[in-house]
Amino acid sequence: MAQGLATTARRDGEGWVLDGAKRWIGGADTADLIAVFARDTATDLIRAFLVERTAPGLRLETMRGKVSLRPMQNMQVTLENVRVPDDARLGRVNGWADVARLLRAMRSDVAWIATGLQAGALEAAIAYVQHREQFGRPLASFALVQEKLARMLGNLTASLGLVVQLSIRQDAGDYRDENSALAKMWTALHARETAALGRELLGGNGLLLEHDAARFFADAEAVYSYEGTHEITSLIVGRALTGHSAFL
Repeated sequence: MAQGLATTARRDGEGWVLDGAKRWIGGADTADLIAVFARDTATDLIRAFLVERTAPGLRLETMRGKVSLRPMQNMQVTLENVRVPDDARLGRVNGWADVARLLRAMRSDVAWIATGLQAGALEAAIAYVQHREQFGRPLASFALVQEKLARMLGNLTASLGLVVQLSIRQDAGDYRDENSALAKMWTALHARETAALGRELLGGNGLLLEHDAARFFADAEAVYSYEGTHEITSLIVGRALTGHSAFL
């Protein structure tokens, strides 16, 4: 993000002029204020601004065709000569290190989402195999079905233990990039597997929205990608373990 940020902020008198674009902004169509990160053209530092949704030069376009996280509308935000006053700038964001502090908290939230997603996938799978019968017996009575359910519970239990410990540390004031990155990396990775196992247990019916497994399966793919991909979060953890940064 630090190197790829294309949105710019240019100081102009008592205010700022913003230009650029950002995709995947959730809820931007209903928010009164939209948080915008931009690179200061004079200092090359990252700044943050709260921009009114109705500001002249700001355009919103709904991203169509999403297969997951469908209750949330994501937008493409385009800014062309959007003028904002200096008091719209978040004064304590003056570089990538400050943005990283924000991501630390957001990754923790996503780790909890990935954990809750696994709980939902397990609940949906158990409900289905309890009432679905094959060969005169409920699917829940078959050994391979129980093995998959046990794996799902193992993933969920490990993920829950990780996010609970993370929250305990953060409540005590211990915020570290590597801790939230590890939690996001682990829970999102295993949410993917847990959701896939749940869909697999339902067979073809796992592709139908009415049984919920398909929804958890699709949402797991989105959670796996946002607030730091698996590769990015693993490199944050690796940097903490080795003292060497593999980021280019």
